Amino acid sequence: MQYQPAYQLPQQQYVNPGQIDTSFNSGLEALSRFSSVYIKQRPDYLEALGLCEKKNVYYVYQSDSMGNKPDFKHQAPIFKCKEDSSCWQRNFLPGACRAFDLKVKQYDQKQDTNTVFRLSREFKCTFLCLARPMMEVQLQNGGKIGFICYPFMCFDKGVEIRDENNQLVYSVKGSCCQWPFLVQLPCETCQRARFDITDSQGQKVSELWKESAGFCNALCGVDATNFRLLFPPQSTSQQKALLLAAALFIDFNYFEESPQDQNQNSM
Repeated sequence: MQYQPAYQLPQQQYVNPGQIDTSFNSGLEALSRFSSVYIKQRPDYLEALGLCEKKNVYYVYQSDSMGNKPDFKHQAPIFKCKEDSSCWQRNFLPGACRAFDLKVKQYDQKQDTNTVFRLSREFKCTFLCLARPMMEVQLQNGGKIGFICYPFMCFDKGVEIRDENNQLVYSVKGSCCQWPFLVQLPCETCQRARFDITDSQGQKVSELWKESAGFCNALCGVDATNFRLLFPPQSTSQQKALLLAAALFIDFNYFEESPQDQNQNSM
């Protein structure tokens, strides 16, 4: 099923990931050429047994202007995002609380390339409006890009995106009355959720979609989340990096389960 947004985004030029320079600045600037990306989490079938939560790995693909799923067999990813966290936090703390570092690297199947930017979140014992988590997004050289904040919301689900000066740039919000937040069903439609991206004035400028990882994966309880991310028109490469970070932050907050969470849900 192809997703058709309510508005048209500018057409983009495809870039072969192998043609992108491996320095972190050029890697970040490569985002300026894309109007949308598709984020695919690598499924780990051992996690479905509920024994051990492994480090998350995501692949970021260039998508078309409609944000549709790319051809994974013939298209290489742009970036590889790999989590670095402690084993006990992954397995005993909920995804909304645990600390982690996430390095976003240009994809190269044969070698370990330079980090384009990294995401870092400290442990927070979150309860209602207290100790809300925040993730810092920075370049490999230490320069800050911005922050992803997890505000307290009574009903909506989402995050706030702030620049390096802590000024609000975008808000990403979705209604809690969507199937993935209400009940876990394997059908693809029931796994889909929409988040509206609004600017600092509250005007909707784009959308983020949580997509199905497939009927079989959901039926077997495999923890894998995919996202369609449509970048707002005229957004800069740094703003696109923050939006990409926001999508991963949303996955950790709302769709990441420790083995204890999975056992409780199955009881």
